[in-house]
Amino acid sequence: MKTFYFGFCLSILLLLNSRALAQNLNKIDSLQKLINTPKTADTTLIKAYNDLGIQHATSNPILAKQNINKALRIAHKIKKPRGIAGANNCLGVVYYYQKEYDSALVYFNKAYKINTEMGHSWGQASALHQIGVVQNHLNKYSKAIKSFQKAGKVFKSLNDSLSYIKTIENIGVSYNLMKYQKKGLERFLSANTLYKQLHNTSGIGRTYIHISQILIKQKEYEKALSYLKKSLPHIHSGGNKRHLSVVLNNIGISQRGLKNYDDALAYLQKSLALRKEKGNSKTVAVIQSEIGNTYFEMESYVEALHYQKKALQNYSIKGSYRQKATSYNSIARCFLKLNQIDSAKSNATKALSSSKKASDLETETEANQTLASIAEREENSLAAYQHFKNLSILKDSLKIIKQEEVAKELYAKYETKQKESQINILQQLNNKIKQRYTILVSALILAMALLTVGLLIFIKKIKHTSLEKEILDRELDTKKKELTTHSLHLVKKNKVLESLKEEVEHIRCSEDQNAQFNYLKLIQTINFDLSDDTSWENFKRSFEQVHKDFYSIIKSKYPNVTSNELRLMALLKINLSSKEIASILNITQEGVRKARYRLRKKLDIPSNKILMDMILNI
Repeated sequence: MKTFYFGFCLSILLLLNSRALAQNLNKIDSLQKLINTPKTADTTLIKAYNDLGIQHATSNPILAKQNINKALRIAHKIKKPRGIAGANNCLGVVYYYQKEYDSALVYFNKAYKINTEMGHSWGQASALHQIGVVQNHLNKYSKAIKSFQKAGKVFKSLNDSLSYIKTIENIGVSYNLMKYQKKGLERFLSANTLYKQLHNTSGIGRTYIHISQILIKQKEYEKALSYLKKSLPHIHSGGNKRHLSVVLNNIGISQRGLKNYDDALAYLQKSLALRKEKGNSKTVAVIQSEIGNTYFEMESYVEALHYQKKALQNYSIKGSYRQKATSYNSIARCFLKLNQIDSAKSNATKALSSSKKASDLETETEANQTLASIAEREENSLAAYQHFKNLSILKDSLKIIKQEEVAKELYAKYETKQKESQINILQQLNNKIKQRYTILVSALILAMALLTVGLLIFIKKIKHTSLEKEILDRELDTKKKELTTHSLHLVKKNKVLESLKEEVEHIRCSEDQNAQFNYLKLIQTINFDLSDDTSWENFKRSFEQVHKDFYSIIKSKYPNVTSNELRLMALLKINLSSKEIASILNITQEGVRKARYRLRKKLDIPSNKILMDMILNI
């Protein structure tokens, strides 16, 4: 189902209107006339060449690149950063549709960098969104989620609600591809609610399909059908035949899950007819395979074999090894049911070969299962034993992979809670700093007001006598100096607070796993006199989690080591520099050097040994 799911997702991943990608001959003629018109402005030419390139993106990628490169040359010539960024973005789109994802990523990153440098927020967010799309295709799902999240924040700040909702939807796609179905479902439901608020028909329809996909995986067929029926009016009104084909296919699968085979076949045939209009061999093969699976459940093995062979024929054009392995396995199962052992064995062997090339354990397991069944029928005990042995190894491997996936999901939940906790702490700290900042500003204004009043009174008094004037002039100079000193002092404090405020904001928005360490570092900056015990206990707790038994080993080997020496050894263990150690222990770098020397003597380390190596090897 992954290929079919990707095929559906592509229609919403890029921030381009699907009509813009469909070749429009009238628009092409219009753009060509504009380009050929004498004295057309360079900025107009840049846009025209980029638009013309996008028109040819799927039908003629070479011509598309030629046009976009012309736009790029003009943009460089007139030094138009936005035009350069736009051309790079368009080149990324062309490479994306050629499935050259690494090249697409290069151009989208260029567009992001240029938009960032010139402060074009929407262009920056758009490029991030495209980067997330490509990262999904490269199986870098966590990075894709971060890209979508960053893009979403910018879109939200710009009040671009539709683009913001699309980032939520795409985060759901990433989670679903990671097999984190619960998180994916949460994002799709959230996006669906927001699309309804905008009365966005296509978005509502798409999210209903996403939700149904997850419910089908969970074998909640009745619920899946209810969402698919809700999606139909929205999909029909949008006129997107590809989406309609997905809905019909999913209704067919759901009906099969409910054992309503006649209905299942009717919907799958309708989906197949729509896909054949598009001429996409891969997606046609997926539906043919689903029809074959339905006939197989109906025990109509001849019909099942017929459709599975058709699916294999289409997969042979552009299909992956995994898809071919799936088809060979299905064909082998049909032949086995028809008692055609040689044909079953031949196809199961091909399935095994393709699955190994694809490094796909599930299809390899199925192929070994079929071959083991065939060997039993042939009373070939040795072959049966070997295949069952392979099956046992493969099942163990699959079990480990599933356990790892569960562990990853649990860790992701834990990490999310930790980040939410850190964000709350930082928000509280940020509020305190804002309060202090407000108090200081108020104090500054009050001080300025009082000093101003004092100066006015002072100026009035110096008018009485020349002697008094001379004295008052000197006092006025002193007061001005004091005022300057106070002002500079307050400004300095203001700058420090502003810097701290920005740093807190940066840490709050950071996705970095080292956010807690940065937070502790910030606390040191705010108050150097803060007791070190709490900070050290937190460090010690984290240190012991990473380097278990370190302290107990040191204490057992070197019982005379002091607590300060233990701290030094721990900091050396994590490979900190002398400068960093000095800062943490609140001593000079020379003090660190002396402490290391004393420690070396106490541990009785020979001159040909290095203290750092000894500590790192513990």
